[in-house]
Amino acid sequence: MTKNQAEQDFSSFQEATKGVKPMQNDRIDLYANPENTRPFKDKNHYDDDVSQAHISDEWQSTKVSGEEFIFFARPGLQLKAQKQLRQGKIIIDDHLDLHGLTINEARETLLEFINFAQKQQIRCIRLVHGKGYRSNTQKPVLKNKVNSWLRQHPEILAFSSAQPKDGGTGALYIIIKSM
Repeated sequence: MTKNQAEQDFSSFQEATKGVKPMQNDRIDLYANPENTRPFKDKNHYDDDVSQAHISDEWQSTKVSGEEFIFFARPGLQLKAQKQLRQGKIIIDDHLDLHGLTINEARETLLEFINFAQKQQIRCIRLVHGKGYRSNTQKPVLKNKVNSWLRQHPEILAFSSAQPKDGGTGALYIIIKSM
């Protein structure tokens, strides 16, 4: 190829790609509606009609550390869905951040959000609970409570620690049973 031919090819390429925007990344956006995913703060659209009878603080699952990976799935959930959940390859419809809440506030907010999500036919959410680094006990209190509450909740099909880009072991992907 001559220098003149290379210059012509480059000019042709530039002309053909004029106005084309470069891609930001080559990954699939797993958030169904990123502009619609929101932290659960505006409670005007949510019901306060939430029963807390089905989860208990007395029942405890195995304690986990802040960096420990958590996974739970009810019997019957397909292995493919479980694998997609663990790998973060499931569409996230909404999210909730529990940082800074007390245990009682976190429980109430989580139950309200699960109730809302189910009524809105939201199948998968991301829940940020943190790793407990700011805890007085140096243990992830909220992470352990959330792990216990979700295992008891009859409407939760599965949950898994998130991928690093979504909060890692300080967050969960949760699949909610359809109504």
